[in-house]
Amino acid sequence: MDNPATLLIVQNLQQSKAFYIDILGLELISETDSCLKLLAGNHSVLMFQGTLPASKYEHGYNASSTLVFSVKNLDETIKELKCHNVEFIHQTPNANDRGRYAAFKDPSGIVHEIFEPYD
Repeated sequence: MDNPATLLIVQNLQQSKAFYIDILGLELISETDSCLKLLAGNHSVLMFQGTLPASKYEHGYNASSTLVFSVKNLDETIKELKCHNVEFIHQTPNANDRGRYAAFKDPSGIVHEIFEPYD
């Protein structure tokens, strides 16, 4: 199997397009009335219009899929995303043996993380 991609089902395709491109900085590769193809680094993110919000779950405990975006400065990235009214799950950054991270929600309630690895 080659070239894995992530599939996101979102509530509002145009609102999600603006969020992922204008706020998170992903690149638009192609677009139809019902689908977007974005690029995050070398990873494709496909996005389709759905009708329901993301399922509720306890992040870090229930099985789910999450995009993890590496950043150079976690605190600055949190500050920048909060200026765009991005809702964070973690009010302060958490840490593990690989680095520091914070989880946030997209406009559909899908949870992703920003991650600053330790040097």
